[in-house]
Parts: sequence; structure tokens; C-alpha cells
Amino acid sequence: MNLKPYGSDAAYITECTSCHQPVRGDDYVYTLPISASGPSNFAEVVNTHAAGLPASLPYPPLDWNAITLFIDPKAHTMSVLFGNPAAAAAANPRTGSPATPTYPAGSVLALVTWVQRDDPHWFGARVPDAAQTVEFVQIAASAQPPIYRRFSGPALAEDRGSAAAKARLSLILGLPPAALP
Repeated sequence: MNLKPYGSDAAYITECTSCHQPVRGDDYVYTLPISASGPSNFAEVVNTHAAGLPASLPYPPLDWNAITLFIDPKAHTMSVLFGNPAAAAAANPRTGSPATPTYPAGSVLALVTWVQRDDPHWFGARVPDAAQTVEFVQIAASAQPPIYRRFSGPALAEDRGSAAAKARLSLILGLPPAALP
């Protein structure tokens, strides 16, 4: 039940194989220990409210398409760049978009950064916990500069007058889309 190996000989290896055979459709991997009460009790309890975002944000980035993501292992954070439909279409690598997309007017990007926590169901894995920042870039008409807004802190309150706004704007607009298989 602690998800820790306990054997070291050939019989142990056979025991592993026979136990993991029932989950061959999930790459032979259990994400939760087997329950003695049977398969009807496999509902995973996940802390989804921690990774969620408040409805008070100006846009709902979790309803949009992910464009790319990255992890900062030193800071224990993970970031996902989301785009509204116009931004996602411009960043679609299957349409022959350039390495760094040019987003049309009406595009909105959201870089969401979460603090990570240990995954209680998988040794060594890390999952998102509370959102640390949400940064929005709204692409206005061609003659106007993009609009940058940053929300941070436990309540994700708007951080007005960020000194790093220009650098962050450049970083977000320069993120290449993830390559899709």
C-alpha cells in the first residue's frame, strides 16, 4: 500500500508482472494502490481546487488551448501558455506556423504559473498546486501595442505597474509552440 518495492529475487519480478498485467491498457502502471474493496472504489481524490483559477480573472485561460509549457525545477514551478481560439490557431504547428507565431488582433495569451507539490500517488512526480501568477497578453489592433496584465499572490490580485512588464511581454510573445507528434 506504500508503493515501495519489497522483494529482490526472480520470484519477486514474476510477482510484479502478474500484478501489473491487469493494467496493461495504462502502460502497466498503477497510479493508486489496489484497493481491497474492489474496482468500484478506484475513484481518485485529487486536489483540483488548488490548481484552479478564480472566476475574478478577466479571462478563463483553463478553457483555452495550451500552446506550450515549461517547468522550472529550481523554483519548483510549472507554467503553461494558453491561448484563446485566435491565438491557438496562430500557434498551431500543424498549420505550418513559424517557430514564433505572429498573433493576430483579438488574440489573448495567458501564461499561468503554478507552484508544484509532490504527487501523493506517484513517487517522484510533481503536480500543480496553487497558482502563483497569471499573466495576460492581449493583442490589439496592428497600430497599438499589446496589453500586458499580471495577477499574483494568493488571491491572484492584479499587480499594476510591474517593472518587468516589457521583458515579460517579450518572453510570452516569444515562446515557441510545443511540437505535436
